[in-house]
Amino acid sequence: MADSEISRTLPAITRRKTDVDEGAIKNLPYQIDRRNLLPVAARLLSARIAEAAGKRRESGPTPVRELWPRWYAYHHHCARSARLRKKLAADMLQAAGGLPISELERVGDDGSVAVRSFAAMKSIAKLDVASKAELRERRKQWKEADQRLGYSAVAALEQELAEQAGILGRVMLIARPSSMTEIAAKLHCLIVTHDPGLKLEDTPWPELRTMLKDLIRIAGTQNPKTSAGTADDAVETKREVSL
Repeated sequence: MADSEISRTLPAITRRKTDVDEGAIKNLPYQIDRRNLLPVAARLLSARIAEAAGKRRESGPTPVRELWPRWYAYHHHCARSARLRKKLAADMLQAAGGLPISELERVGDDGSVAVRSFAAMKSIAKLDVASKAELRERRKQWKEADQRLGYSAVAALEQELAEQAGILGRVMLIARPSSMTEIAAKLHCLIVTHDPGLKLEDTPWPELRTMLKDLIRIAGTQNPKTSAGTADDAVETKREVSL
């Protein structure tokens, strides 16, 4: 069953181990381009935010460093459920023998029209026993396959995760950042939300990708014990970065 493959309960966001955090920062790839920009940014942001996990904060709006991990968890699970839904959709078609529709001829038309309900069938054509039986049988097969594979549950979960990720993303984008890491987190969220495939060529998307790349370079060379609020704290890097 699909329920065993993906849980409806998101895991708690916990701090990663220190050695993993340091590795994510020190082992930045020599070249950062469209193939690895977003995952590299996510690893680095996770590491930098984990370093500040125990930092005290004043009362007020939730800071970006707390919003980003929650948003990214929802985004990650949404992407995972989307992949599972697509796989189950193919399995459903094979198990049910096709979509739960029936083809009907319409008077005056050269072709046929697909109907998915008896109400639609009545509105476009005279209801005949054969078509009604065909539609009923297809819907029965589809329902049985759905109960067996859990397609509807996964589709509902995907929608729920997407809605939660959207809410957190909108809140984060209007939140005031307090460090360069938080600026990079907001930019990462913006690009993932609106240009996940990094294919948009109209301004400002190429420029925004370059900005995220630059912020990753700076964040990857900063001393985590110093302020991450300005670029003056960054050291020069010899890494070749292209986009």
